[in-house]
Amino acid sequence: MAMLAVQGQVPVVSLAQLGDGPVQVVCPNCQQAVVTRVEFSSGLLTYLCCGGLFLCGFALGCCLIPFCVDRLRDAKHTCSNCKAVLGVYRRL
Repeated sequence: MAMLAVQGQVPVVSLAQLGDGPVQVVCPNCQQAVVTRVEFSSGLLTYLCCGGLFLCGFALGCCLIPFCVDRLRDAKHTCSNCKAVLGVYRRL
């Protein structure tokens, strides 16, 4: 069952469907329905893009642009209530 919907309530996403944006989930730690807090960190895709840009000749700092683009970084979801880590969405 991918999404649970009860009449009059907001659908709650399962932890397997975490993406790069905040989602509403039931925290397995505190058992509360919360909207996740998303923090971005550099992952494999970020470093591959940086290396690719460097090899293409963007060596004067332009190869560091992927470290500023959230769409190229991994997203760590934490509970906004108890601060427990709920999962990480990895790009690669």
